Amino acid sequence: MRDAEALLPSAFSVRAMPLAGSRGAVRLSLGPWEPLLRLHHALAKAGSSAGLAPKKPTSAFRPHLSLAYNNRRRPAAPVVEAVSGLRALPAVELSVSAAQLVELRREGRTYRWDVRKTIPLG
Repeated sequence: MRDAEALLPSAFSVRAMPLAGSRGAVRLSLGPWEPLLRLHHALAKAGSSAGLAPKKPTSAFRPHLSLAYNNRRRPAAPVVEAVSGLRALPAVELSVSAAQLVELRREGRTYRWDVRKTIPLG
């Protein structure tokens, strides 16, 4: 995390945009992507320098905010239909002012995490 502090961008804002559904999740798209991609790149670079290779390169990162996960196999159409009426809601502005190192684990069908360190963005 010490390596990351020097690389992190300043705090920024993004917009949470139309709700989307798929067979695996319900999520909001985030934009603009540029500040989120810079943050992802900085964190990936700091992780690599600490011997933690990223699972995916920044070029494969698709910024989003997950709201719900499907924990069983199902077709996407019913999920997409269920959230379609919410797609007209206006975007919401979100402030990104810190990065957190979390310990993520799966307990049964649920994701759980503990925050290990928080670093404010420049």
